[in-house]
Amino acid sequence: MVNGISFDLDQEDNVLAIVRALNIENKGGGQFELKDELVKIKHPSVSGMEIDVNNKLPGLIDVSKAHILLIGRDMAKKGINPILELIYRPRQAYISSRVVIAEDKASDLISLDAGTSPIAFVILKGLQSAENTTKIPKETAFTAWTQITDTGRDIILPFVKKDENDKITIGGVDLFNGDKFTGISLPNEKGSLLLLLMDRLTKYSEMALQLGEHRSISFRVKKIKRDLDVKVDKKTQKINCKLNLVINLSVISYTADNAGQKLNNEKLNKEISQVLTKQANEITNSLLEANCDALGIGGILSSSYPNLWKKINWEKDYKDVKFKTSVKAKINATGPVF
Repeated sequence: MVNGISFDLDQEDNVLAIVRALNIENKGGGQFELKDELVKIKHPSVSGMEIDVNNKLPGLIDVSKAHILLIGRDMAKKGINPILELIYRPRQAYISSRVVIAEDKASDLISLDAGTSPIAFVILKGLQSAENTTKIPKETAFTAWTQITDTGRDIILPFVKKDENDKITIGGVDLFNGDKFTGISLPNEKGSLLLLLMDRLTKYSEMALQLGEHRSISFRVKKIKRDLDVKVDKKTQKINCKLNLVINLSVISYTADNAGQKLNNEKLNKEISQVLTKQANEITNSLLEANCDALGIGGILSSSYPNLWKKINWEKDYKDVKFKTSVKAKINATGPVF
């Protein structure tokens, strides 16, 4: 039973894959012995790696049943579609396999000793928690492949890293152009805001902002209203995108200059809106720098302006898109403390 696979590039540009598998042996009398096995494979390409894995383990395994696909950034820069094909092509493939990027070497993470629980499941639990709180997108082998083959939208994928205590944590999201990692990432806070700008709020989103030297606020967002308007100037053919986001929030905590100071909702709404609008503009600038159309502007153009879409080279012209982004905050609840 394969629970996770990592993919990296070695110094000779060979693909280094590590399969973390659970070997279940029937000892008779209803007794089973579980062994957590680690199999390392080096191959010039992804194709044929499954055969090499089966040569190193007793019985047959199906790598397409892996719960986690952990891909190192060097490998991701080369393109992840060949890896996805290994998973979704088989007839009985487990297309719900989570796709996640490792900040450094994926092999370092998949090889960690997680005690009694295989490390792939530890990563999976962390991903599921972050997905439910809109910190990262939920991307599987199937959804990743679908977006990569869609010329009107680019994918973003979560990345994980190892802290000083060898614990795996969610770092944020990596920006992709097609199936290639662009080298540009967003930390957790901006990654969460990007998902809201993409209209991908799940159960809720939690954020914390510094409003001044001695003032900070944390809040939970459970409802948003997002309006994306794409227009093309008839004379200049310039593409303009107006993105307005309204978030309804509940205050979790607030640190004021003076203890016991009451909340001024109107003032806080304005301050939060200003900070988030600034961050939203930084995010759209990062998307343009990465040539990552995560907001799906290309898809809107192809359906609303088909003649223009046929003429332009979206790979080159996307960077000239003009964004005007604003975020408006509305405090709905402050809690009994305030």
